[in-house]
Amino acid sequence: MIHFTCRRHHFAIAALVLIAACSKGDGPPAGAMPGALTKPIDQYTGDEFDALVKSLKYTGKHEKERKCKNSPECSGTKKVKVSVEAVATQDSVGSSNVPQYGVVYIRAINDGDAEEARYSLAPGKMFEYYLIVSADSTGGMQWRLEQLDTTPKARAHKQVGTGAFEGCNHTWVAGAQANFKTCADSSTASVGGRTVRLGLAMQFDEDPMWSACASGCCIAR
Repeated sequence: MIHFTCRRHHFAIAALVLIAACSKGDGPPAGAMPGALTKPIDQYTGDEFDALVKSLKYTGKHEKERKCKNSPECSGTKKVKVSVEAVATQDSVGSSNVPQYGVVYIRAINDGDAEEARYSLAPGKMFEYYLIVSADSTGGMQWRLEQLDTTPKARAHKQVGTGAFEGCNHTWVAGAQANFKTCADSSTASVGGRTVRLGLAMQFDEDPMWSACASGCCIAR
């Protein structure tokens, strides 16, 4: 592991650049993953999956206005509010420790009245969405977005999206959280024991789901 040491208030900008480019650290400690699946997701009944996600604790919630689709008003300025939050204690999933059958990592809920554009999140109080992270065939990670219909006596779940779960290769900071960001927008470095934000990237209403992970943070591409 390479260390860059600076005197206080001297060469601060240079230190940020060097740390952002080179500081990988030894990686985060292996954290508890209560969202780990105990069998393939398609073998869960609706009631079983509902029971699992309701047993979890969530943290790091953020709500953003998102682009919508499949409604005439969505071609204009209409947006829908979508919230995302992380499963508590889960801040360090990586390709080396992802559970065998995957892990429920993010919960998303569309609080608007139209379908969210990027991930096809339908409106309606009966629908909840869960991003499940698992290993892929190339040694990386992938995400699967599962829609849960919580209608009593008719609970069911289905896949509504999938893609690569990509690490941003930033400095790891403890704490489960979720948001809508790009890797550029979440770039940070650690200087003098403080986490410092790099750059002035802007967030947009089609940014990917973002969460803490072993490589600092990951996005659902």
